[in-house]
Order: sequence, then structure tokens, then C-alpha cells
Amino acid sequence: MNTIVIYSTHRNNTEKIALAIAQTANCKAVKLTKTFDAYSTSLDSYDLVFLGTGIRGGEPYVELLNFIKTANFGSNNRFVLFMTWAGGGASDKLAYQRVKETLELKGQHLDSKYFTCLGQTFGFTRRGRPNTADIAEAKKWAIEKLK
Repeated sequence: MNTIVIYSTHRNNTEKIALAIAQTANCKAVKLTKTFDAYSTSLDSYDLVFLGTGIRGGEPYVELLNFIKTANFGSNNRFVLFMTWAGGGASDKLAYQRVKETLELKGQHLDSKYFTCLGQTFGFTRRGRPNTADIAEAKKWAIEKLK
């Protein structure tokens, strides 16, 4: 299975999870930035695409949404989502729905079983997160998605 991890991170929380998943899947991880050229990115050769983002106010990071809107997709891509967040309310469900709808506009499907873990926020809130237990859970989740 040809796999890739594509993620957006602002505070490196999502990056910790992305790198753990890439290590588990033995694939590359691509960090999205505001200057990332999604137009030149083709996902034709990938069977499984792990998408990662932080959540702010129920919204996934704009870099991930912009990537989805502009990337070239294959006909056999399978997408799964992982997110880091502060744990507030239903913001994970809102962010999942937003990514799902954006992919559907491109004729793609997002798996309904996503992964979330807490991330360190401003100051001392959730300090040390994602921690080793979070990373272990992310790896376990990734193994399930690779089956």
C-alpha cells in the first residue's frame, strides 16, 4: 500500500502525531505551509492519505483546507483524518465535518473513524501533550487504518 501523511500544524502538536504515524506507516510526511504549492501535488499514486490538522474554534487549519481545494486527487485515494485540539465541546466533530465536506466537493470520501488527542495550548494548559500515551494511541490507530 502506498501511503502518505499530509498535515498542518501551528504549535507542533499535530506534527508530533504526524511523524509518529509516518514512522508507523513507513512513509513520508509532508508539512503544509502557507506557501506550499498544492497545485503541483498529485496524489494519484497513493492508496491511503493520512490528513492531519489542529483545530481552532471548530475549524481545521486553513492550510489543510486549501490543500484539499487545490490538490490533484487520484480515483482510488482513501482519506483518514487525525486532529489535535484543546478538547472543547464538539469542535472535533465540526472540524471533521468541514474536512469531509471539502473532500466531497472534490469527489473524495473521508473515513468516519478519525483520531484526536489533546495538544498543548497557550501557556501551561495541557503541557506535555501530545504525550507518549497519545503517540502510542496514534500509532495503534494508524496500524488499524493500514489494514
